[in-house]
Amino acid sequence: MKSKVVKNVSVILFCSIIAKILSYIWEAILAAYLGASDQADAFYMTTSIFNILFPILDIGIWKVFLPIYKTKLVQETENRASQVANIAITLFFALSICLIMGLLVLARPLVAAFAPGFSIEKRAVTIEYLRLCTPYLLFAAVSSVIGAMLQSHERFLGSQIREIGTHVARLICVIICYRSFGIYAAILAMIVGSVVRLIIQLPFINWKWKFRPSFDFKDKDIVTMIRGLPSVALTATISHLNGMIDKMVASGASSGSVACLNYGHKLMNVFSGMISTAIATAVYPSIIQHIAKKEDDKLRTLLSNVLCALMFFIIPISIFCFLFSTELVTVAFQRGAFDASATSLTAGVFVGYSLGMLFLGVTTVVTNVFYGYGDTKITMYISIVEIALNIVFDLLFVKFWGVVGLAFATSISAIICLAIRMIYMKKYIRIGYKSTAIEGIKIIVLSVVACIVPYLIIDKLLHLNVYLSLFIGAAVSVGIYLVLAYVLHIKMLDFVRTLIGNRLGRKKKV
Repeated sequence: MKSKVVKNVSVILFCSIIAKILSYIWEAILAAYLGASDQADAFYMTTSIFNILFPILDIGIWKVFLPIYKTKLVQETENRASQVANIAITLFFALSICLIMGLLVLARPLVAAFAPGFSIEKRAVTIEYLRLCTPYLLFAAVSSVIGAMLQSHERFLGSQIREIGTHVARLICVIICYRSFGIYAAILAMIVGSVVRLIIQLPFINWKWKFRPSFDFKDKDIVTMIRGLPSVALTATISHLNGMIDKMVASGASSGSVACLNYGHKLMNVFSGMISTAIATAVYPSIIQHIAKKEDDKLRTLLSNVLCALMFFIIPISIFCFLFSTELVTVAFQRGAFDASATSLTAGVFVGYSLGMLFLGVTTVVTNVFYGYGDTKITMYISIVEIALNIVFDLLFVKFWGVVGLAFATSISAIICLAIRMIYMKKYIRIGYKSTAIEGIKIIVLSVVACIVPYLIIDKLLHLNVYLSLFIGAAVSVGIYLVLAYVLHIKMLDFVRTLIGNRLGRKKKV
């Protein structure tokens, strides 16, 4: 990857790490307050419904607006890019208002559909939470459009710091208000966080642009965007819908099952989201630029390096999470109302979701390639196949492994559908998979060795508390992994060493 891309990845990764830590603190505080209770089930069912609807305004905007806006900038038509941005903001703000009104009216049938196993009382509480949370969407559209603009101008700090601001605002709000308002403090915190998410981005806009409402929805670029939005939004919605289907199946299980699914998935995202989100976000504008300039060789090299980078970071993390799942969940959540039984169930769920960690990250990048070429339909069709597979595997695995089987079903569906996406991607760009596969095999081998050695030592020889076990296990794993990566000449490690050496050399010259 070019040093500019690596710099952008570093900025996003830094912000993502802080945001994920704050997100974990948010989840840990809620876990301590709510535990695995009916109230927790209702709240997390509410947030899951929002996770299905939110992509229409967030991911949908990012996938269809950013390519058009970035292309205009590449073609040096900044005034035209600003015009498109103004129309897009007006359009998506209007859509967010329509979405809120729809939620208020359809809250009851939505909850009935997504939580069929909930009791009447729990369903009524969920409906109330869902309606109260609707203002959360009011500023989502504007925030997403501005975030895409910042990324197109390579102001990645501005586009990513919004997540930090969101979580800080949520934490402050829930800590101050929970004693007085209970669960309603968490709902208020979500709304406050959405407002901060928008405001915190505004100071980073340092190019000539002023927002002026424009209702020219027949503009040719806006029409193109509108046509692509349904399939993009459906694809993004389906990816979140898999988690919702897991919760739907779990809603008829024992109390706290939905919450444990949520905790396990959130913990997985703490690890995978930092890496995959940072890389996918940073390279998306570059993918669009290479496609717009028809630079196939550069695009091929970029994608190959991205795949190697994802494997280099995510494979060892996945194996470590598998071996130390109980310890990680214990440290993350076991306090207050979150007891040992909740830890055991969440650890199993966490392992199931961690199996698909790498494949979900690669899927994001591959999907961006399709969007870059303007093909929004193939990703939608594959996503429909993915959700069908997830339903089949959910119903099958839940009989054998209970709630834990639902997490494995989601991961296996993701693996199968990534293979399908890679096959279809050959229509636009071909990557040399042989060298990438060899690199992947090396990484798997050294990752297994690096993680299993400290695990066996800690599990069989040492008797330490859970915090020391995790600290020593992680430190030893990282040390062994880096040494083996050097010995086996892993390309990504060589690249990082070269990049650091170049930058140090520049500083000395200065």
